[in-house]
Amino acid sequence: MIRNEQAGRPADVIDHRLQASTTRTRERAGPRTIVIRHGSAWQSLAFLCICLLLIVAVLLGHQAMRAIDAQHNESSSRMARVERRIQELESGIGFDSRRRRLLLGMRDQILRANPHVSLQEAYRFADLALAATEKYPAVDPLLLLAIGVVESGYDPRAKSRADARGLYQIWPSTGRLLVRALGWNYDESTLYNPEKNTEAAALYLDMLFSTYSDPRMVLAEYNGGPLNAGYLRAGVGPLAPETRDYVPRVLELHERFKERFAEGTVVESEPMHRDASRGGKTLVGAAAAGGPPSDPEPGRSVKSRAAR
Repeated sequence: MIRNEQAGRPADVIDHRLQASTTRTRERAGPRTIVIRHGSAWQSLAFLCICLLLIVAVLLGHQAMRAIDAQHNESSSRMARVERRIQELESGIGFDSRRRRLLLGMRDQILRANPHVSLQEAYRFADLALAATEKYPAVDPLLLLAIGVVESGYDPRAKSRADARGLYQIWPSTGRLLVRALGWNYDESTLYNPEKNTEAAALYLDMLFSTYSDPRMVLAEYNGGPLNAGYLRAGVGPLAPETRDYVPRVLELHERFKERFAEGTVVESEPMHRDASRGGKTLVGAAAAGGPPSDPEPGRSVKSRAAR
């Protein structure tokens, strides 16, 4: 019965449905438009500014770190320089203190060896000896002191029977070569000059130490020439009696000086106003006071006076 009703519907209703379905199908099959909505321009600008600020902050931080590192390096370098300077000052003070004690101790030994020299002269002789051994480091200042005590008793006008002259008793033939090697002119008074005699003796000893490693050989040639040094080395031949006594005497005195200075030499201060009260000294001069002359005779034999 139902099927009969459907079959009996009018044709116009069927056509209407077909048209509506066709219309919907066309609408669905038509082109579609996709709309993309863009943000505003200020948001992009703000993002760009933030990026730039971050880059600037990174660069500034890097520059600040470099400045801090440079400042730290400069501070470290400055501190290192200050520490080195302090060490140099401390070492310099220590060196000056040791040098002064050595200088004053040598001065006292010179005063004991020759009570006729003034305090100022003894200090000058010690300073000359110390300066010469600093120039020629192979020479021990105490050895040079011992040689001066034994050779002349630290008398700058001393002259031996063999014509050795001055503080360290240098022969004219040897002295002429040494003085010219030092760039000075030689004359008869040169070896009586304490400064030139001291430096010539230090130069001669330095040359001998470069030749011999044995101080005995050095002293043997210094006192008696290369022939005596050869006899001493070989242990044969007529070694000069003076040299035979001279070498052990200087070495013994050198050892005594080293022991005394190693223990800490007690510097005996002698005020300048007491200098004239020592033996052989007067305020008006030895001759005016009626005493013996302070200078020895030019022809006097120092080697015999030193009981060699």
